[in-house]
Amino acid sequence: MLVATVAPAELVRIAGSFGSSTGRDRSRARTTATVGVPAAYLVVTGLALAVVASGHLAPDRLIVRFTGLAWLVIAIGTGVGLVAAEFALGAVPKLLRGTRIVRLSVQAPAGPGYLTSILITAVAEELLYRGLWIGTLEQRLHLPAWSAICCAAVGYALGHLYFGGLAVLQKTLSGVVFGLLLVASGSLLAPVLAHLGQNLAVHALAERQGRRR
Repeated sequence: MLVATVAPAELVRIAGSFGSSTGRDRSRARTTATVGVPAAYLVVTGLALAVVASGHLAPDRLIVRFTGLAWLVIAIGTGVGLVAAEFALGAVPKLLRGTRIVRLSVQAPAGPGYLTSILITAVAEELLYRGLWIGTLEQRLHLPAWSAICCAAVGYALGHLYFGGLAVLQKTLSGVVFGLLLVASGSLLAPVLAHLGQNLAVHALAERQGRRR
């Protein structure tokens, strides 16, 4: 069941990428980003949760509870910090090729519904890869926490394979950090807030870059 949740949006993204660069095709790409991708994650998340609920297999890691204001601040701050960490990791290949100045570049938002779509996707991904994956690997397969965190991070990262191998490495890093937040805080709320903070920071940067162009 866990394997079936890997990259639920990949086929949607791939299907939306075919075609030329006409206005109609660009409109289809925006629809894919704002509607297709979050819809795919919602469907897969809903089905996965329904399966574990019907079989009384819901792991404890799916529990969302408030663990204090400190964890709220730590989670959001960590999410914003991960934007810088992912950028630093992405800059390494360019620096190795001799590039002296590396500028931060963020993909522009794909329409007015883009912000809503990335927030919905963030929550769905945390339910899947942290709550369901880590919880199931720990409770059903009896893997240690560190191993479950790494496996879930790889599964999460593969969901970004469409964007290239470097994106997979960047998301593996973020996935590990999200998993550590889950285990350390004892609540799924921490990685959810961190992921939301990360996506909001990326969106804000993209909006700022868009205004400068």
